[in-house]
Amino acid sequence: MPKRKAILKILPDLLVFAGLGFGAMLVARPEWFGLASHGALPTEHVVNPPFYVFPMVFIAILWCALRASEHAEAVAIKLPDPFGSLVLTLSAVSIEVALVIGVMMTGDASDTVARDTMFATLMMILNGLVGLALIAGALRKREQPFNAQSSSSYLGVTGAICTFGLVLPRFTPAEPGGYMSNQMNIFVACASFVVYGSFLFLQSSSHRDFFTLSREEAKTNVGHGDLANAPLWRSICLLLIALFSVVLLSESLGDLLVGFLVKNDLPPALQGVVIAFLVLLPEGIAAIRSAFSSNVQRTINILHGSALSTIGLTIPAVLFVAMLFGRKVELGLEPPEICLLAATMVLSILHFGAGKTNMMQGIVHAMLFALWIALLLDS
Repeated sequence: MPKRKAILKILPDLLVFAGLGFGAMLVARPEWFGLASHGALPTEHVVNPPFYVFPMVFIAILWCALRASEHAEAVAIKLPDPFGSLVLTLSAVSIEVALVIGVMMTGDASDTVARDTMFATLMMILNGLVGLALIAGALRKREQPFNAQSSSSYLGVTGAICTFGLVLPRFTPAEPGGYMSNQMNIFVACASFVVYGSFLFLQSSSHRDFFTLSREEAKTNVGHGDLANAPLWRSICLLLIALFSVVLLSESLGDLLVGFLVKNDLPPALQGVVIAFLVLLPEGIAAIRSAFSSNVQRTINILHGSALSTIGLTIPAVLFVAMLFGRKVELGLEPPEICLLAATMVLSILHFGAGKTNMMQGIVHAMLFALWIALLLDS
């Protein structure tokens, strides 16, 4: 019986190693799975995999992302806020950047995959997950306090980077549509990185008190069972292995995802939705769990921190890779999406400016999320 318990205890991480091996085979021998080899010419870039390959890759990435989040939380709960929440957000963003670049670099990928992913992530976080977390927290306690300086800091920087990273490209005169010139690409990438880097420096130094709540009951950590008791070095190693597995598996996700959407006559924008779902599921679980435990401060640190990290790191990473490999990237949102983003930011600033959350705020954000889904289906 003890041996059986020991096997069950390590089985989830053994599956991560299996995903690592699967990803290595996809990269080394893509023809075994009906995928085009990396050295194929554009005319030879034909993807006709068996029907079960895409679900296998999707489930493998999802499992590795979940385990990465679990180990990131195990590391995070050993560190004080905001460092704990920072570990969670950076691990999630590294997964997103790997998936976006993996999809973007495939032959059939759309130029808008990075934009669609970032916008989908923002809508899922700032409306879907925030709405669900606030409703869940209100079911447990009618009003929950938090440090309003944290949300104003997150939302202010997020709004600034959204403006020159997702809105400005729609109106720049040098390039048609939502594209930018090389000079503007360099400026936007550098500006996003500098603003986000400055935020991280202040968050971890002189402004640390902005992201904590002085109430003792809000400082309790959510239990994580055996992972919380694991040695720090073990959690870090398993976190890195899970992240590397996601990177390997994402190499083949682009072709598989594009082929799946085309075969089922689905809009290309769903590429971003699928990637955002894979990235945000683990963090969403952690955020809602914290809200249920009346720890809204941690919920805000996780969700608003993820929204900021999404654009603060994904924009410069995507633009750098695009310029390095000569790819075109369309970052500018369409007018309906700009309106929805503006409404989301304004309502978020209003709702999180009072230092307390309630049920009505959650319902409003949930309705904005439903509006975004309607917009996707309408297109």
